[in-house]
Amino acid sequence: MGKVELVIFKGVRFRRYPDAKNAADRRYFTPGIADKMRGVRRLHEEVWMDANGVDTVPEGHHIHHIDHDIDNNDPSNLEAIPASEHFRHHASQPRSQAQIEHRERDMPNFIEKAREWHASPEGLEHHRQNGRIVWENAEYRDETCEQCGDTFSTRCKQRNYARFCSNKCKSAWRRDSGIDDVDRDCEYCGETFRISKYSKTRTCGRLCGSRIQWANRRAA
Repeated sequence: MGKVELVIFKGVRFRRYPDAKNAADRRYFTPGIADKMRGVRRLHEEVWMDANGVDTVPEGHHIHHIDHDIDNNDPSNLEAIPASEHFRHHASQPRSQAQIEHRERDMPNFIEKAREWHASPEGLEHHRQNGRIVWENAEYRDETCEQCGDTFSTRCKQRNYARFCSNKCKSAWRRDSGIDDVDRDCEYCGETFRISKYSKTRTCGRLCGSRIQWANRRAA
């Protein structure tokens, strides 16, 4: 593997290989095979366990370098956090300047290429085939309509798209909730009124509407 870095902790030799293909071997000091077989873990994990007086890392947890410096294995710089949190934390942060430059340089191009492929005949056919497979394997289940309360059967796997028994109930719910409402100025009196953004109504009420109609007739 080329260059080898060595650290000894509590009589155990831990090695790191900066030129290794495996990212973990490049980043972390690991024990030899014999020590691994008797349960010795990576250096930063052993340091954390020794500092906390335990013989294992909590199940489902990783040992995280608080300052992001993997060479800083001081006990005060190590903490046990859930694995899912650890993955999310590092996924949002490039690990090197080269990765930062890669994102800034190439990511817009990747996004544009992906958009082009999804809109291409090949991409559309892929989505059709995948959707057909997912739909054919979906099982019916009962859901309760959020508008009328009736029970209906659906195969839709996404709960957000299986909330109503019909488009009529979906439209009624949107009207009642006001989710599509916007402020609009009356074209006759100038008063602001609230109405669905999909409505073609231009006045705050029938009186103003009739006055506009009357003015138009007189102008004609």
